[in-house]
Amino acid sequence: MEKRKFSIKQGYVVREIAGEYIAVPIDSSCGTNIIILNPVSKFLWEELRSEKSFDELLDAMLKNYDVAKEEAESDLKDFLLQLTENNLFK
Repeated sequence: MEKRKFSIKQGYVVREIAGEYIAVPIDSSCGTNIIILNPVSKFLWEELRSEKSFDELLDAMLKNYDVAKEEAESDLKDFLLQLTENNLFK
């Protein structure tokens, strides 16, 4: 997973509604599921608008959040796996 480059599919917009971030499909090819994002996953979603490697995403997390590297790696792997399982990458 670490060597692969990731980027989010086109066709989603992220909106803040009542303090929560929601990714909403605006392209019919993306389906109809909305995705609720916490602040960190919203940050990563925005990072993934351009192609990034695991290490680039991890570095961005470590620069922007006060988190241990091992915890960030685990959380990032979980997030990328969820996106992969839901077919959200290009």
